[in-house]
Amino acid sequence: MRIALIARRFDPAGGGTERDLIVTAQCLAEAGHEVSVYTAESRSPQANWPVVRVGSRWPSPTLQLMRFAWEAPARARRAGADLVFSFARAVGADILRSGGGSHGAYLREARRWRGEWAAAAMRMRPYHRAQMIIERAAYRSPSLRCAIAVSELVRRQLIVEFGIEESRAVTLYNGVDLERFRPPDPVERERRRRAFGLDGSAPALVFAGNGFARKGLGSLIAALPSIRERPWLLVAGTDRSALRYARLAQRLGAGSRVRFLGAVTGIERLFQAADAFALPSFFEPFGNVVMEAMACGLGAVSSARSGVAELVPPALRPFVVHDPADASEIALRTAAMLQTGHRLAASARAVAEAHPWSGYAAGLLKIIDSFRK
Repeated sequence: MRIALIARRFDPAGGGTERDLIVTAQCLAEAGHEVSVYTAESRSPQANWPVVRVGSRWPSPTLQLMRFAWEAPARARRAGADLVFSFARAVGADILRSGGGSHGAYLREARRWRGEWAAAAMRMRPYHRAQMIIERAAYRSPSLRCAIAVSELVRRQLIVEFGIEESRAVTLYNGVDLERFRPPDPVERERRRRAFGLDGSAPALVFAGNGFARKGLGSLIAALPSIRERPWLLVAGTDRSALRYARLAQRLGAGSRVRFLGAVTGIERLFQAADAFALPSFFEPFGNVVMEAMACGLGAVSSARSGVAELVPPALRPFVVHDPADASEIALRTAAMLQTGHRLAASARAVAEAHPWSGYAAGLLKIIDSFRK
C-alpha cells in the first residue's frame, strides 16, 4: 500500500510528534508499505523515504497553517497515495492521529495555568481560531476512517468534541525505547551523578519538558520548601519565562537547589542520575517523558490530567497528583516518592516494558490492515 504521512515538520532528530512520525514510517516500511512524507518544513536533507515540501512560506502563519491543512492531503492523493495518515490537523486524511488532544479542550484548560484573561485573549487570536476551524473540518471530513488517540483521555475528547463514532476512535498508546531508556548499574549511576554535579547524599528530582507553566513547574518549585528531604530539582527544557521561575525559586529560598539545564541532549543520562521524576501537568494528552523516566527505573510523580496516568499501576498511584495547582499536594506526594528511594524501580520499569514501540507498531498495522477487508 502507498501510504502518505502528513506532518507540519519533519525532523528525524526531533522529539515528541517528530519522533513518533519516524517510528511510524519505519514500522510501515518494514511491513512492506511504500511510505512518503508530506510536510511544511523539513529540517533534514536526508531521509529513508521521499519527503515532499508542501506550500511556500506565506507572510501570515495563520494562512500558511490553513493552506497546508487542505493542500497536503489533496497533493498526496494526486500523487497516488492509497492511504493518507496525518500527524497534523489536516482535512481529507483517512487516519488522523491526535497526539495533542483537542485544541478546543486545550484552550479551555489554558485558564488553569495562564489565568482567565490571558486564556480568553488566547482563544481570540486568529491562529488558535484557525486551529479549531481546521480541526473541526478534519474530524468531520467524509474521508476520515479512523481517529487514533494517544490515550483514552484524548479519545474521549475527540468523541465528545466532534461526535466521532466510538468504533472509529481508537486508543493507541505510544511506546518507549527500552534499550535507550534503562536503569543504570550502580557504577554507571554514580558516574552520571558526578557528571551532573550531584555529589553528596541529597536526592535528585528531575522535571523535563518545554512550556513550564502548562507542565506545572511553578507548583513544583512552590512545593520544594515543604519537602523535608531537600532535593535538588534539575529542570531540563526551555521556556521564554525560565528567568521568572528562577526568581520564584530564589524568593522561596530554594534557588540554590534548582538548576535550569536548558535543552538536554541524551536525557536518559539525566534520568539515570536521578532519584525520582516529577511532571505535575495541567494538560498532558499522554506524557512520553514520564514513560521514559519510568523505563530508567524512576518512580514518577505524574498528573491525573495526563494520559499516562491511565497506565500507572497500583504501586505508583499514590504519587499521582490530582490538583496540579496545589503545591501542598505535590509536596506530600513528592516527599513520599523520595522516601521510597529506588524500591519502586521494578514497578516503574514494568510499566514501560509493557509498552515497547513494537507493541505500538503491532497495533498500528492491525488498524491499517483492517482497511483492506
